[in-house]
Order: sequence, then structure tokens, then C-alpha cells
Amino acid sequence: MRLRHVSLVTLIALTLVGTSACAGGPPQSFAQTAPPPAPDYGRPEAWLALPGQDGPQRSVPRGLTPVGEADAPADVFFIHPTTSSASDVWNVPWDAPNTAAPLNPAVQGAQISVFNGCCRLYAPRYRQATLKGLSDDGAVAPAYSDLRAAFRTFVAEHNDGRPFILASHSQGTMHAIRLVQEEVLGTPLQDRLVVAYLIGGYVPADFGDAGLPVCDSARQTGCVVSWNAGKIGNGLSRIVINDKTYWWRGALKRDEQAPALCVNPLSWRAGDAETPEPASANPGSLPFPARPYPETRTVLPPLDQGLTGARCHAGMLEVDLASTAGPTYSDNLTRLAGSYHLQDYGLFYGALWANAVDRVAAWRGAHPSGGQ
Repeated sequence: MRLRHVSLVTLIALTLVGTSACAGGPPQSFAQTAPPPAPDYGRPEAWLALPGQDGPQRSVPRGLTPVGEADAPADVFFIHPTTSSASDVWNVPWDAPNTAAPLNPAVQGAQISVFNGCCRLYAPRYRQATLKGLSDDGAVAPAYSDLRAAFRTFVAEHNDGRPFILASHSQGTMHAIRLVQEEVLGTPLQDRLVVAYLIGGYVPADFGDAGLPVCDSARQTGCVVSWNAGKIGNGLSRIVINDKTYWWRGALKRDEQAPALCVNPLSWRAGDAETPEPASANPGSLPFPARPYPETRTVLPPLDQGLTGARCHAGMLEVDLASTAGPTYSDNLTRLAGSYHLQDYGLFYGALWANAVDRVAAWRGAHPSGGQ
């Protein structure tokens, strides 16, 4: 990645952990340091979410019921975003405690949990690049290497030939773009891929050229969904999708960026629309949690109904939140850049919950003898 990405890194640092994460940096270059030891995905502690772990990912808002793990018709492999506040290293140890990776339980409760209505939940810990490390290709490499190893372990030892969803957010989406190209497309796994929800990061709108069609209806399967939410009319929010380096068909692509993919989670249609889907089409939003984050399963607040409509415009998902949203849906990144990056999942929690259930059912309907 190049230096022009640093402004986004700075804004996200301000959002997640305040000004302390923006100061300083690793004392040596990545080439002069050794990354932390790699995780062993045969160990349960190497997973942020794993069946049998009764953590925040098993939480649900009032009114929703999670599927029992023994009865779940599919699996989800979730790649978490940056959860650490570290600024003095390039990569965070995979086993960093919540004191060093404070957003771990928040991500479990606010993002991974959206799939507990359809799926068994798998989310590997990995040597995530820090916000500083995201500016260095070398620091990104150990993170991706871990995730590839975790995915191969998931396929070989856990999935048992079942349909699966690939989902991600932010840094996780950067890695997922490569993972789906290298490990899924053109392999027998592609037929088992229900959908790839690659949210909260740049995803090229021409993903179909690599072999994975863009989703354009609510029950389409074997396709990719992405969106990045920002305030309507605020061009600064585009910092999340503009000028990106990304993995594309075997190599890092640094120039001639394709337009960003946007699929509207209130209509599940791809591409720009003149008229927003109305707020009445939004079945419920869940704000990103406030500290202290629950570290065990809990009952989440009831979803806020009809909080915002949405439309795709020039690659961004533009939203206009109702005045009733209040401060729980706003953060530094919203105030500074008009971006709802932390709320990408939460603003459309109810829609995503139901859509994951629907797409799994559609896959099952088309594959009556598929999976286990």
C-alpha cells in the first residue's frame, strides 16, 4: 500500500483508539523486525469464534433467535477487522488479550453475531497488521498467511463439505479479496460458497472478471456483496474506497482502479440508483457497542426500526440517518469524514441477518443433496 492511504489510517485510528494510536510508530522498519509466531489453528484458542465457544458472537438482539449449532445448515468463515490499538509494532500477536486488542469482543457481538441465525461461526485470530502496518506490504503478508492457513484448516477439519459463507470487514475485507481468488474460485469449493459478504473495504465492481459474479438479488448465491456506508453528499467518506492497492488475479494492482462495488442491503441490487430505498425498508439497525464491551454472550438491544434508507451512488452506499439515531451511531470517523465505517454491519443488521438465512435456504433449495 502507498502513502496516500495514511489519511484513512489516521482517521480510523482516531475513531478506534484516539490520538495515541496516531503518534509514533514501530522503532524499526518491517524488514528489520521479526513478526510474532504464527498461530496453530488446531488449537481452539487460535479462533475468535468457534463452535462450542459461548462468547459474544452467540448474542442476539431481542426478538431474534440463534440457530442451534447442531442444527445450523451452513457455516460462516469470518475475517475480522483491525481490533488492536497498537502503534509501536507492525503485526499484533495472534493471541493478544482483549486489553491489547480491545475491539475483539465488540466485533464478536456486533458483527460475527449477525450470522448466528444461519450458521456455525468460525473466525480465526491472526497476526493482524496494525494501523501503522497496513501501510507496509511486508506487514500485510503474515496476516494473510495466517488467514490462508486458517481457511485451509476450516475446510479440511471443520466444514465437512457443507455450504459456507465468507464474510469480512475492513482489514479483513482486504485479505478476503485475495483469499477468495486464491482458495475458492476455480476450485470445488466455489460450488459450496453461498455468498461472500466483503463489507467495509474496497472491492472492485468487476469481480465477475475474476470468476465471482456480483449479487443482484436477495436470493442469488455464489456471488459477492459489498458496501461502504457514508453520509449522503459527503465526498470525504470516499476515502474508504478511493486509490486502493488490492490483490487482483495473481498480483497486487496499484493503478487503474476499477469502480468500487456497491450492493444495497435494503434491495440487494447492485450498482447506482437514482432513488434511495426508503427507511421503511430497513428492518433494523444495531449501534456499534459502547465500552465496556461484553465479553460473554448477552442479550443485545432491540433493533432500531427504519433508522435509515440507502442508495448506491458512485460506489458508496449513501445513508441519511433519522434524527432519532442519536450519538450511538456517530463516532470520530463519522464526524471527521462522514463515514459510517464502524456501522457498516450495524446499520443493516436486521437486513443482513435475514439475508444470510435466505441465501443459505436458496443454496439448500438448489442443492437438495448438498452439504452434510
